[in-house]
Amino acid sequence: MIKLVLPLEYTAFCLLHQERYLHYTRERVQDAWMSRQVVEAVLGNLATLWPTVISSPRPAAVAWRLLDALISSALRGTASPAQPVDTVHRMLPPAQADAVILRCRLRLSEAQAAELMGVEAPAVASQLRMAQRALPGELTAAPSGWAGAQPGAGRVRR
Repeated sequence: MIKLVLPLEYTAFCLLHQERYLHYTRERVQDAWMSRQVVEAVLGNLATLWPTVISSPRPAAVAWRLLDALISSALRGTASPAQPVDTVHRMLPPAQADAVILRCRLRLSEAQAAELMGVEAPAVASQLRMAQRALPGELTAAPSGWAGAQPGAGRVRR
């Protein structure tokens, strides 16, 4: 019997990001089963690529790109008129749409969203502001009265 031992860093990365990946993916694909399949595939692929991922300057950014690619692939494979469409990704550039989902729907702070995407917090803030200018209204409204916000994290700039 072959015993597979995963690197401790990989296990920690999965524990840190898995739930948020699942919530984000659920927002994009609108299907719980498919979301779980996509996240499992991402984490499985990361395991096989882990030495390359961990040696990159931003491992979270590598994982985020892989997550986006697998979500896009899953959505292409199920495209039908009855399938709900992620409105913000249909109407905004990917980085802006990601910022909207992470900040406005999942209520992550800028720092949490940035960590998940593998970017700096100001990049998330900038993408959210651009999204709010391009698509003002309910879809891009930052969380209000959110107790978990960091200073200035829930502020809406238009």
